[in-house]
Amino acid sequence: MGVIFTLFSGSLNGHDCDSSDNPSIEVSSRPSGSYTDKNSEEYKNAKGIFDTLTKEVGFSGAGAAGAIGNSIGESGLRLHNPNSGGGVNGLFQWSGWGNTINGSRITSEGSIKAGDVSTLTLENELKLMKFELNGAYKKVKTLVGKETDVKKATMNWFLYYEGMLGNEDQYGSLREGGAEWAYQEFGGASVTADDSILGNTTKASSDGQREGNDSDYAECGSDNDSVVSGEWAWPFASVPKEGPKLVGEQNFGKSESRAGGFHDGVDFGDAQYNGDVRAIHGGKIVKILKPGNMNVNFFLIWEVTDDGYGIAYQEFASDLSDISVREGDMVSTGDKIGVSRKGETGINDTHLHLGITKEKDLGKALSKSFTDDGTWLNPVEVIKKGIGD
Repeated sequence: MGVIFTLFSGSLNGHDCDSSDNPSIEVSSRPSGSYTDKNSEEYKNAKGIFDTLTKEVGFSGAGAAGAIGNSIGESGLRLHNPNSGGGVNGLFQWSGWGNTINGSRITSEGSIKAGDVSTLTLENELKLMKFELNGAYKKVKTLVGKETDVKKATMNWFLYYEGMLGNEDQYGSLREGGAEWAYQEFGGASVTADDSILGNTTKASSDGQREGNDSDYAECGSDNDSVVSGEWAWPFASVPKEGPKLVGEQNFGKSESRAGGFHDGVDFGDAQYNGDVRAIHGGKIVKILKPGNMNVNFFLIWEVTDDGYGIAYQEFASDLSDISVREGDMVSTGDKIGVSRKGETGINDTHLHLGITKEKDLGKALSKSFTDDGTWLNPVEVIKKGIGD
């Protein structure tokens, strides 16, 4: 998530597009919770998650165990464990239960009604989990579903289903221990991924699932044919594969007009390049700056990728209505970031300034904006190489 809010006394954190770690749960790495009691509701919930993921979604035993470990860390495997400040609830602490400050994932599938405890059944929560995995979170099916390493499965579920890329310090201590317990308890070693099921990422099933690009669900990503990691694209559909036509000060690097004699990105002039601004690589929208924030005088969208890049999309928006994403959103290559309007004049004469850096911390990246020390990379070269690979 982009911004971690302290919601009430203690260390509970609300996540813009997902869940909240409860300090009353994250206390030990030893699997000693009530979920180890085979007669408990928590145990039944763990078994339900495991069976659903392995038999209906096609997950490996390690992948399913990783999901269970995260549910232990999020809710203690409880169906109803609300965080009133963050508005989250359920096995995976989905947003939108008590308020929508962090989004509205919990109602996206349709079976669960915000604030209605009677709808928080195991059946409904498993429907929601499946709906998300077949929709905007289908990246998790690839990263976690085929995983054979329990620890990797647990971490990847945390990063991409819980939406915590860039906030690994919130991982806590119970997830891996809980995942290892589930792996042993439910015979995870004997369960391999079922590609015949796992590969079905778009077909809606009879349990109420819809396509992941449903407008009510788009806040946390979108369902298209792009994959978050590995793919690159130009920010405008009109840019040919070989790259944009840039001149003079639009180019990266040496600049006659800027402080430090350095331009930390490239400028796409709105006369030639306008319309939808697309994500050039998959990742997480960590921060959206408004003019005046962090000493910048324009709108800036900051994306962090899982392969080590920070990406700045800036100066194209004249107001917030031009921005299509929110802090905490996961985006895939080609997803709409916003719109650059031809001939607009707002805070600046709008155009897309695109920057790519090896620094994932926005503050540190901005501090190097006028310094040519190798931190900021030439976006044209990075994208060309990515497309070529």
